[in-house]
Amino acid sequence: MRRYYIQGAILISILLILMQIGCSDDIDIDSTSAIRHTEQGWISYNSGNYSQALLNFERALNSDSEHADAYNGVGWCQLSLSLTLTLALESFQNAVRYDSSNADAWIGLANVLYLRNKDNSDFTSAIRAIDNALAADDAFLYRHDYQSIANIYTLKAACFFYLGETELAKEEFENARQIDAANRTVIALQNLLQE
Repeated sequence: MRRYYIQGAILISILLILMQIGCSDDIDIDSTSAIRHTEQGWISYNSGNYSQALLNFERALNSDSEHADAYNGVGWCQLSLSLTLTLALESFQNAVRYDSSNADAWIGLANVLYLRNKDNSDFTSAIRAIDNALAADDAFLYRHDYQSIANIYTLKAACFFYLGETELAKEEFENARQIDAANRTVIALQNLLQE
């Protein structure tokens, strides 16, 4: 009788081990699915189909709830669809929490903070986010919505301007102007600084 209990315990242990091994493969499948949905999301985003892109990014997050670039995509979709800044902010914060080297997510975060403009701390935080983007992996830059580092320096200059730091704003504006004087964002900021 005792022998049957031991054999049963061994059998249960083996089954538990096999189940654990089987579950670890699910993680790889989920990760692959998240990457695939994220890639499809960026294709839709870049073609201007923001609703479809948002759906793809959310599917990616359903597969892998820590997939940083999917959070980044959700944030950009929220901005492009003019949905809530709160959800976009949360998405970008998750993106940089799971991958602090994602420069694109830092720029998204800076944009949301600039647009939210709840108080001066938003501009200060946006400047910090821009600095983090400039120090992060530049392979993530220029994926969409901004094509030049001049746009990034212009955003930083605008933040300094609204903080009342006009000298720092002019310094960042000069950085942007030296990079791309014909950039529309740079020209718009130049008009703002001349007022």
